[in-house]
Amino acid sequence: LDRLLYRGVLPRYAFPTDVATFHVFDPVNSTMYRPAFQFTPSQGLTIALSQYAPGKEVWIGNKLWTSEAIYSPMRDDRYRAWLGRRLYYECSVCHYARTTTFEGGSRGETKDCEACGGVGTFGPATQWLRPPGFAHPVSKPEGTSPDDMPAKSYATRAKLTAPTPADASKWKQLNERLRVHHTRQHLLVTNRGPREEGYTYCTKCGLIEPTANPKGTVAAAHRKPYPDIKEPMCPGGGATKGLVLGTDFITDVLLVAIRVDAPITLVPGVLATDVALRTICEAVTKAACARLELEANELQAEYRPALTPEGRAGLESEIYIYDTLPGGAGFAKRVGDIGLPIFEDALKLLEVCPDNCDRSCYRCLRSYKNKFEHDLLDRHLGASLLRFILNNSAPTLSPNRVAHSTNLLFEDLDRQDIEGLTLERYKKISVAGLGDVIAPILVTNASGAQFAIGLHGPLTPNEPTDADLKDIMEYATSLTVHLEDELVVRRNLPFATQKLIEKLG
Repeated sequence: LDRLLYRGVLPRYAFPTDVATFHVFDPVNSTMYRPAFQFTPSQGLTIALSQYAPGKEVWIGNKLWTSEAIYSPMRDDRYRAWLGRRLYYECSVCHYARTTTFEGGSRGETKDCEACGGVGTFGPATQWLRPPGFAHPVSKPEGTSPDDMPAKSYATRAKLTAPTPADASKWKQLNERLRVHHTRQHLLVTNRGPREEGYTYCTKCGLIEPTANPKGTVAAAHRKPYPDIKEPMCPGGGATKGLVLGTDFITDVLLVAIRVDAPITLVPGVLATDVALRTICEAVTKAACARLELEANELQAEYRPALTPEGRAGLESEIYIYDTLPGGAGFAKRVGDIGLPIFEDALKLLEVCPDNCDRSCYRCLRSYKNKFEHDLLDRHLGASLLRFILNNSAPTLSPNRVAHSTNLLFEDLDRQDIEGLTLERYKKISVAGLGDVIAPILVTNASGAQFAIGLHGPLTPNEPTDADLKDIMEYATSLTVHLEDELVVRRNLPFATQKLIEKLG
């Protein structure tokens, strides 16, 4: 039955089977053969990987308990979980991830990423374990908290490991830039531990702690986390470091391929790509839930580079919309059946905010479920990409936004008070062959050489937002132009300023 449920042959709708329990022992009534429990709350494993992660504090019955063990009342469960462990690879650039058997790789190995093409960025491989359950150590009193705040760790969003279908007949073309493909695939959820260093796990008794913990005790002799009157101490010597915890589940997935053309790029791992695609993911799921009359947490979306040569070149990316319910409920398939109207609704959500916010707010895109990505939501940037996909409209930024960002850059450069450099804003200059043009920022050094500084759109790296600068770059050879990413200026002004100072010598 477990195998049929895992493969999605039997339905799991309203019948959760992938559940993890947090065990709080009852020391008074427990024996080494029959443990008793005060509390046994359960969560779906995808949620438990965050809420019950090792080192997390859990409030139950107005008391504080700490997750510090991998545990199951059925002793063979933990042993079988260890035998079934896999190797986990994740790209440090685009965060594409997958697991493989130990025959398909080796611990600590790095590979080239098949998604973004990064050389040696896929890995290093770590051991990946599906935990059968968690526990508060029986010998630890409730309500105690470590001197330092426990390190926080959260599970990743669900990652699609399936390849991009090469057969064009499997895709439904919505327009020249948008196509969809419905499938049922396993999605991967992983908790890599605080600072992504994994966990140190005692294979003998199940005690576990974050590897990042400088006061770790798992490697040495320690008390067993479960009741054992005869031999309460574990001798140690069975610890493994860098272990990550995870699960996978099959569900309905709608793969959405997005194609762009130069000068627009969706280069994997670049801030602008992450912001634009994350924003579109949130807008599309919100629009789909509204049209299908679903709760906001019944559909989610994630993105990745297309596993194609175009994906590695930044000309194709993929969004995958999936049912959060393990086993699927057909919602993602319905989104594909509706097609373009969902994406048109998403564009309206991005273009019109009741509060007319600068980037995002709780009236348009933000919610509790995307609280960790609030800084990656920019409705204006997402709308510019979605307009291009739907209407072939070139991505542009509003003049007010460009002027504001240019002012930020000018004021920060001017504040540096660099000796020998003179800065001027909106300076009219004469360029041979062009006549009089206006430079957004004009820099003159001690020898009299001049440089024009401007901004480029986040998705168009070599296209200045200013028409005069575009003419200067095309026709003038006497004036050097330096362009800075408008998004970087708004998000990381010191970095943008330092880059320009280095270019100016």
